[in-house]
Amino acid sequence: MKSLKSGKLVTKKIDFRQSWSDVGSGTPELANTLAQLAIYAGDYNLTRNENIFSQSIQDHVIVSSYPLALWMLQNWWRLLYEPLPKSNKPDVNWRMAHELVAANHGFVWPKILFASDSQNVQVWATPSNANCQQSVRYINGLNHPVSISIHDFRQALFEFVSTVENRLKVFRLESTDLSELFSIVREEEQIEESRVYRKLEALMGFDPDECSTDTMEYAIKLYKEYGESTVSELAPVYGKMGQEEPLKAIEKLISAVGVYGKPTFSTTQKSKSSGSDSVPWEVAIENAQELRDEIGNANDPIDTKTLFELLGIAPSAIEKWEPMGRSSVSVGIPTDDQKIKFVPRKKHPIGKRFELSRYLGDFMQTASNQWLTNTDLGTYRQKYQRAFAAEFLCPINGLISFLENDFSNEAIEDAADYFTVSEQTVTSLLVSHHYIEYQTINASPYHIGYN
Repeated sequence: MKSLKSGKLVTKKIDFRQSWSDVGSGTPELANTLAQLAIYAGDYNLTRNENIFSQSIQDHVIVSSYPLALWMLQNWWRLLYEPLPKSNKPDVNWRMAHELVAANHGFVWPKILFASDSQNVQVWATPSNANCQQSVRYINGLNHPVSISIHDFRQALFEFVSTVENRLKVFRLESTDLSELFSIVREEEQIEESRVYRKLEALMGFDPDECSTDTMEYAIKLYKEYGESTVSELAPVYGKMGQEEPLKAIEKLISAVGVYGKPTFSTTQKSKSSGSDSVPWEVAIENAQELRDEIGNANDPIDTKTLFELLGIAPSAIEKWEPMGRSSVSVGIPTDDQKIKFVPRKKHPIGKRFELSRYLGDFMQTASNQWLTNTDLGTYRQKYQRAFAAEFLCPINGLISFLENDFSNEAIEDAADYFTVSEQTVTSLLVSHHYIEYQTINASPYHIGYN
C-alpha cells in the first residue's frame, strides 16, 4: 500500500475519469457505456491495478459506467450527508449505500468507501487482498482518509452521471432508470423543502421514502425548532439504527433534569463556519490556546473545578452532575433565561473532564440558539470537540516540556497522570504532532473487503 504520510491531507477534488471503449455485451445500457475508468482522489490513483489476464499494470479498469452512475443516484443523499455509525461497524444496508463495490453488475470494482462528516466526504480505499482470485487486483490504498468538500464531491458525481446520460442519448437510450432517477434528483435539489427532507432521511440512515411519515414529520419539527446543526448531530445517533423509535430518544434529553450553567469566559460564541478548507483539529488547537490565554494558564494542568467554573456551574450543582443512565449522547440545551441545561453522560473522572472540555470547545463554535452536542460520531464538529478537549486539558507545549524527549510508555503514563487525561489522549497528541509514529495495517474504519 502506497503511503500518504500526512494525517492532515485535505484534497478539494475527486475525479471519475472515463474514456469510452468499444460496445460490449449485455443490456444496451451496460454494453454502450463500457469505459476505461480511472478514479483519482487528488492526484492519487485509486484504480491502479494488475490485470491478471494480461499480466500488466494499468491505471484504469474496464467496466461499464452505467451501474456506477446508477448506484451514485440511488444513494445520492446518503453519500453526501450520512456519517459513519458510532460503532464503526455498519450493517449491510449502510455498506451497500457507501461502498463502491456495491455497484456490482459482475464487474470488479475497487474497495472505496465514502462517508460524510457534515462538511466533507471522507474517502477510504484499500487494495485487493494478496490472494485475490479475480481478474483485476487493485494495488493502491490510502493510509489516511482523504477529505473532499461536499460541494466538490457532489459536483464530481453530477459530472460523471451527466457524462453517462449523454452517452446513452447518443445511442437513443433516453428512457432509462438512470435518466428517470437523475431527473428526480435534480428536481429535488432545486426545491429547498425537498432538499431538507432528503437530507434528514439520509442523516437518519434511510433511503428516499423509506422512513415513516410520522418520523419525518417529527424530524422536520425538530429541524425547525432546534436548527440544522443540532439535528445533523443527533439524527445519525437516534435514526434508523437507534434502539427505540427513530428520534424519540431526543424527548428524554429535552425532559431531563440536567444541570444549569452559564459560561463565564469571554472568548466565546465565535459562531463562524470553519469551512471545509479548515482542518478541525487546527481550529480546535487555536481555540483551546485562546481560552488558556484568557485564564492565564498556558501549559499547566487544569483542575476539574476550573472546568465547572468556566461553564458557569455553581459549586452546589456539581454534585448533581450525574448521567441519567447509559447514553451515547450528552447535550447542552439553551434555555429562555440565557442559561444552558447540561445533560451529561460520563461518570469516570477522566471521562467527565474530557466531556466538560468538549462542552467548552463546542460553545466557542456554536451559535447561541443551538444545542451543544457531544457524541461518538466522526463528524467535523465532534472531531473538533475531541481535539479541543485534548489540547485544552493537555497542551502540546506543556506535554513536550513534561516529557523531556522521553516518549516511552512509562513517560506517557506519567504525563497522563500529571494532566489528568487518558493515556490515549497523550498518545493521540504525540501522533498528531508527529513526535511519535503510529503504524496502521489497514487505514479503513473497518474491513471493507469482499474477497
